[in-house]
Amino acid sequence: MPASPEARPWPWWTLYLPAPLLCLAIYWPSFSAWFQQDDFVWLGLLRDVHDFPSLLNALFHPSQHGTWRPLGERAFYLLSTWLFGWESLPHRIVLFATQIASLIMVTRIVLRITGSPLAATLAPVFWIVNSILTTAMISSGAYIHVLCAFCLLTALDCAIHERWLGAWAAFLIGFGAMETNVVFPALLTAYLLLFARANLRKVIPFWITSLAYFVLHMKLAPKMSGGSYAMHWDSSLWTTFATYWTMAFQPQNLTALTGLPAATNSAMQMVALALAIFLAAQLLRKQFHAVLFFGWFVILLSPVLPLAGHVTDYYLTIPLAALGMLGGWAFATAWHSGMALRATAVLLAALYLVPSMLAANAATRWWQQRSKVAEHLVRTVHTVHSANPGKIILLDGVTSEQFWAAVAHYPFIEAGKTYVFLTRETRPQIEPHPESGVILDEFFLNPESEERLQADDALLRFRLP
Repeated sequence: MPASPEARPWPWWTLYLPAPLLCLAIYWPSFSAWFQQDDFVWLGLLRDVHDFPSLLNALFHPSQHGTWRPLGERAFYLLSTWLFGWESLPHRIVLFATQIASLIMVTRIVLRITGSPLAATLAPVFWIVNSILTTAMISSGAYIHVLCAFCLLTALDCAIHERWLGAWAAFLIGFGAMETNVVFPALLTAYLLLFARANLRKVIPFWITSLAYFVLHMKLAPKMSGGSYAMHWDSSLWTTFATYWTMAFQPQNLTALTGLPAATNSAMQMVALALAIFLAAQLLRKQFHAVLFFGWFVILLSPVLPLAGHVTDYYLTIPLAALGMLGGWAFATAWHSGMALRATAVLLAALYLVPSMLAANAATRWWQQRSKVAEHLVRTVHTVHSANPGKIILLDGVTSEQFWAAVAHYPFIEAGKTYVFLTRETRPQIEPHPESGVILDEFFLNPESEERLQADDALLRFRLP
């Protein structure tokens, strides 16, 4: 691998501190955020554990969506709930520690491949500022993406530095985090083909392991054949890829969150165009660093491309690490290519960084405030339930925001059944979201059931303060 023109020793802190410090500066509201949405499903997992067989079932039983993630979801929630109850701060500490470790891995990987301290410093910066990471940085339920990214990046770092035992350890642990880990052999093969062909034979056992996992996963946790999680192997793959590529350079709700003009989103697409031009130019010159990083982006995105009916921004959390590498290398290359390209690179970087950071921080604060809405509701109802054990609570005064932040995700379960329903007067206040799959009727008692429970003195009507 040819050395970068500015390859020389840099102080360690200039390499490894900028991205972690930015991570803390942007996403700090996450530390005071509480649980919401899918978190409640996993927080309730511990109540079903009574003995060793039930523990095994809680850890290893596949989800209804055809996923199997014993470490990133099951063990993470079981252990934290057992140790800390429904306290969110320990979740955030683990999440930030894992993500910061991943940022360091990105720096190490880019420095090893390109020899450029500038590219190695900027790559994790371009990754962490992207507002799409907001979900992963504030939601415990999205920790699987953070943990899987760490496993993949650690395995890559170890393999690139020829520490094969470490690569194997991170690779195997990654299967417990998220099924995306299955693409690691493809990532490693791309690197070895371009820069270390002498070690190609060492990737064969990784391919065999991934294939065995894939077969076993499809047998034990088969994918859904219908609905939004159905797999589509047709021309929609290209459309889905184009959607994700655009999404990577377009912060959601940018104007609403930051007050920046809507034209900012269009201007940010210039960054995407510039990266595409840079990639083509590098390919024509047979410079393959950019090709590798773009290839990694495609490989990391590939598991979700068939999900044409479920295009979701947080699926980009891991692929954006590779896009950050591409951006870091593009900036470093332009920096050493004359004043005009240097000025262009600075302008494009600013055009990407500033709106991204503002959007990411604003979105984090929005989710943090929404989580407090969920916390107030859940803690209030838990207190009422503790004072009235065995009674069904008929909850009044629930807003649409409270419903979708908490109630819709069943935080009130006992003996396998919910003990909270909503009053019929609440129904008009709940904004319907049919795409969520939530059936609103399940949260309301029919008149006959309400009368029967009232007659048995088993119903408590409570209005939220």
